[in-house]
Amino acid sequence: MGDNVEAAREARVLTQIKKIKSFGVFDNYMAAAELPAFGRFNVVYGENGSGKTTFSRLLASLEAGTHPDHPDLEYAIDSQSGALTHGNKYLRGVRVFNSDYVEANIGRFDGPLRHILIIGEENKAIAEELKAEIATRDDRAQKIATVNTAIAKIDNAKGKLFSQIAKTIGEATSGSTLRSYRKPDAEAAFGKLAGVQSLTDDELDVHRATVRQEQMAAIPPLCLPSVVIEGKEVNVIDFAGSARKHAEAFLLRSAQASVIERLVTNPAIASWVDEGLHIHSGAERCEFCNQPLPAERMKALAAHFSVEDRKLKEELEGERSGVTATMESLGSLPLPDRLAFYSELRADYDTAIGEFAEGRDKLIDQLASVRDALTEKLTLRTTAYAREIDCDIAGLAAAYEAIQEIIRRHQDKTASFDKAKTDAAKAIESHYLLTIKEQVDELANQAAKLKAEGDLLRDGGDGLPDKRGLEELSQSIIAKQAQVSNAHAGGEGLTNHLKQFLGRTDLRFESGDSGYQVLRRGKPAKRLSEGEKTAIAFLYFLVQLKDQEFNLAEGVVVIDDPISSLDSSAIYQAFSFLKNEAKDAKQLFIMTHNFEFLKLLINWLENSGLKKADKSYTMVVCTETANGRSARLAPLDQLLIDHATEYHYLFKVLYTFQSDGTILSCYHIPNIARKVLETFLDFHVPSKGSLYAKLDKVDFDDHKKTAINKFANDLSHYTGKGFDPALVAESQKNTKYLLEMIKAVAPLHYSGLEALSQV
Repeated sequence: MGDNVEAAREARVLTQIKKIKSFGVFDNYMAAAELPAFGRFNVVYGENGSGKTTFSRLLASLEAGTHPDHPDLEYAIDSQSGALTHGNKYLRGVRVFNSDYVEANIGRFDGPLRHILIIGEENKAIAEELKAEIATRDDRAQKIATVNTAIAKIDNAKGKLFSQIAKTIGEATSGSTLRSYRKPDAEAAFGKLAGVQSLTDDELDVHRATVRQEQMAAIPPLCLPSVVIEGKEVNVIDFAGSARKHAEAFLLRSAQASVIERLVTNPAIASWVDEGLHIHSGAERCEFCNQPLPAERMKALAAHFSVEDRKLKEELEGERSGVTATMESLGSLPLPDRLAFYSELRADYDTAIGEFAEGRDKLIDQLASVRDALTEKLTLRTTAYAREIDCDIAGLAAAYEAIQEIIRRHQDKTASFDKAKTDAAKAIESHYLLTIKEQVDELANQAAKLKAEGDLLRDGGDGLPDKRGLEELSQSIIAKQAQVSNAHAGGEGLTNHLKQFLGRTDLRFESGDSGYQVLRRGKPAKRLSEGEKTAIAFLYFLVQLKDQEFNLAEGVVVIDDPISSLDSSAIYQAFSFLKNEAKDAKQLFIMTHNFEFLKLLINWLENSGLKKADKSYTMVVCTETANGRSARLAPLDQLLIDHATEYHYLFKVLYTFQSDGTILSCYHIPNIARKVLETFLDFHVPSKGSLYAKLDKVDFDDHKKTAINKFANDLSHYTGKGFDPALVAESQKNTKYLLEMIKAVAPLHYSGLEALSQV
């Protein structure tokens, strides 16, 4: 607590506003060299709408270092302890009375006003404890807010990761049953990641292809042709597998017969004769030479081609026919079109049919050797011999099974097509979620640490100077506030002030559980006048300067136009209350548009024995530019300081007026001319007549008087006609006429004003 007080004391008073950017009419303000430094007491004068309230809002933002409605605000303010810039907090307390204060604290007076808690002398020690607890609570709350902001940033970063990866997943799974994929989907799926691994590039490509596929037609299993052997159907691969053994067995057999040597040694002749023997069975003459068949020769041939031999021959021919049919079937076996398969199966299918073709061609060649061996055996049926024959079906059988397996995979996918697409999409989803897992886990760890820190700050515990939680601290603060505070004292102070301020007793403040209620003759006040509202708001502010949350002696007080809507009789009361209640502030800024109030303030400060450095007088000047209205701070015109009325100052404005030829430079002149004319005529022609009637009595050129009257009367009031380009010429001409008239009618008066205006 002591450190905070010391820091506030080290934050010295404000001395100069060097720069303001992006803050309403102070859009690009730079301090002029002649601008006086701020003192302890500072008076700021300016017309309504010139920018005084905007200036007060700037001062109100210093304590926080920022303004919520102006994130681009920039400022540079000199103080006795160094420069203040946007984003850096001013360590002094700042209380500001302006329209924002009225709205925030008083509103429309529909409900009770917040209690003002005033510390009793007997409770100072408890008050110090209370301040320490409030500081601890506020520091905790600020730290919790910082932690929550950091967690929110982490959540935002996680959200961006999930949004980005959701877009990637959505694009990758386009065409699947997951047609719409968003950030919440990614977050939900991430929470369920378990036991999954990243996909290889090839696997990812396969899954991406699956989710984009349309369902394809079924492909029937590959059906091998068969051959009939001894009345049984055998598929060609099985037949080929047994062909080698069968052939080798045939070579080892022989038929017992009366051997004709020539036929043995000439197999071709033997085959020809054997065929002819069948043809001539039962014939008497030779079909070739038409000669009678010799009986002995026919008997010898029959002995050579015996029954056993014929049986062997039939078996050989049957086996050879089977081999030939197998070769033909294998060569013409139809295979499915690769485009009938799902795209991810085509590469495997291409490999399988390549191996199948290779195995088939090799087997056909081997079967050809088997067939040749059987053909040879047909001519050597009476001879038994051995020979190894190569005929391997393993390669073809493996390729055949591979093709069948690919067909089964195709069939399975077709049968469960939707599930396949969903599974592929889920695999893609898991794959991409794994790419951000490390980042998400790290952010989650950071958030968990911050949450633990926030929980400790909120709930209390070891590791904190004050181990109590926020709730317990708040209850202690409430209890101590009840001990050290007297809400009724605040209400009594307000009632007494209001009685003095308004000079009547019909309005008073009554303290209740929820705050102060404004009563009129004992009943809730309704239809308060604007003057009554202004009085209540201002007095509420002044009394609040004494509450326990603000140290007036170390604080900055800013008061913007406290006499708005007050009649002239109440202006002095407002000044009196302001002087008495705010004079002990470390630094005081008072802003007004009312000249009478301005003179009260200046007379007070000029007669208070203050050093010149302890007071400053400035004015807010707002002009129209090509970019809009622009306000600046300037030294208060000496005429406003030295003279009792603003008439001297307004005369100087007209006397020094020089148009640059633009409407902007002339826009304010008709109003000023009317004020000067009215004041001059009030003294020169005192009467109850109208402005025109008074002007008519003045001894001056009638044409010029008519022009002056029209200028001051018509152009100083809103007409709804918009800008009149004639304003420039009229301002130059009629300003000259008005000054000429004053000089002609009251030369001594004019000379005095002229001398003052030339200073």
